[in-house]
Amino acid sequence: MEATLGMTLMLADADVAWAASNQLLDVYRIKHDQPLIATPLGDDAARAVLPAAPTRRRHLNNIYISGSVIISLPQYFKGWNDLTTRHIDIVPKVTYPLMMLLAEDLHFRYNLKQVEWYGENRNGSFDGLAGQIQRNEIEVGITSLFMRDDRIQVMHFFSETFELRGAFIFRQPAMSSVSNVFLLPFSRGVWLATGLVLALAAVLLALIARRQQLRAVDEAMERLSFGESVIFSVGTVCQQGFHVVPDLVSARIVMLCSLMLALFAFTAYSAKIVAILQTPSDAIRTIEDLTRSPMTLGVQETTYKRTYFAESTQPATQKLYRQKLLPLGDRAYLSVVDGVARLRTGLFAFQVEEPSGYNIISKTFTEREKCGLTQIQAFKLPMVAVPMRKHSGYKELFASRMRWQRETGLLDRTRKLWLALKPRCDAASGGFVSVGIIDVLPALHVLIAGMAASLFFLAIERSMARFHRYVPTCKSFDVPCRQQLQRTVEA
Repeated sequence: MEATLGMTLMLADADVAWAASNQLLDVYRIKHDQPLIATPLGDDAARAVLPAAPTRRRHLNNIYISGSVIISLPQYFKGWNDLTTRHIDIVPKVTYPLMMLLAEDLHFRYNLKQVEWYGENRNGSFDGLAGQIQRNEIEVGITSLFMRDDRIQVMHFFSETFELRGAFIFRQPAMSSVSNVFLLPFSRGVWLATGLVLALAAVLLALIARRQQLRAVDEAMERLSFGESVIFSVGTVCQQGFHVVPDLVSARIVMLCSLMLALFAFTAYSAKIVAILQTPSDAIRTIEDLTRSPMTLGVQETTYKRTYFAESTQPATQKLYRQKLLPLGDRAYLSVVDGVARLRTGLFAFQVEEPSGYNIISKTFTEREKCGLTQIQAFKLPMVAVPMRKHSGYKELFASRMRWQRETGLLDRTRKLWLALKPRCDAASGGFVSVGIIDVLPALHVLIAGMAASLFFLAIERSMARFHRYVPTCKSFDVPCRQQLQRTVEA
């Protein structure tokens, strides 16, 4: 048998039976440089239903299998069991204990190398760990890689480990930054009804004053013009008094009802304003909203930082990439710590792997800040799986035992240990939000516009006064005065 089969490569996945005159043997090698292992199958083996080869071969006799681990930031690496920096190299750290358990289960050991890159395709040739597998320098990667089409052509994947989600995480902007908070408390119907009632009050006061001017009963109402009636309505809205105190009961009733209306409306308005200022908006819900918003963007510094934006077929994602990210250049790409720190400043959205981002957020954000977080997925990342040399003789064996880890809950336990979930919101109604300049900016605009209008009309009034001072008023039949007016105008 040894002479016939020679150095034929029949590793643990192979299912080869050697039939001799007096026995039937199950034949395979543990490694290419190891001797054949022959196991008798018995006399009834031809009629028996044998378990699959990966099920029968669970002991690899402590052989060494070559592999590589990824440590992209060696200066921050503190060990495979260190949970304090799990946001760094989180994918290798999740996969490493699974692969160590696989080696213990199948009784083999690793001959490990260390690289810093997952591997990018450069004209068909990969670098990093993917390049080592492509060149057959290692048998298996002790990490997980994205299952991309270009990688599938040069390597195989034998077990999916978890789904890695990436999303833009941001704090919803304050309502005042996306809309005028001074218009939001009342619906359009309430605004119209309030305006009509106050306009009606101004008209009624003007009519009453007009009748009093004819009858000369109430001196205060005799001095009230229509313009002053309008000023009364505006002052009522602003909770201001009025200089005219009429004696007529009808006029007093109009004023009293107007003031009561303004009081009730102002109370409801103030309460609603406070609630709006304490509540974040929900103005940004889609990628299109994020593109139109005043937010600046950042992306986590990863191998695929530009790849999936550039390859995305979604028009909204492409538009966001061209308008928001490309103009920033390399300044758009940040570490997880720096990107999450900028999230707290407000108008900033950070594209990050969710477990890494939420790990930092859970440590640095206050409870109220955690409640204001929103996420939008720009593109869906492929599944991550453990890579292996193409046509490896251990693929089915390793895949079978990794499935066992998934079925028994070991894989899920590792995921929960290393992958941080979105922090719970336990303080949605607690604390206070400071009011900034942006919250009262519409009021400042109104003040500035009023000041500008007052200066404009002041200039007109002074011009008219100067004109009347130097140009006398003449009657049509006053010929000498008209001649003097003509000479003044010509001068």
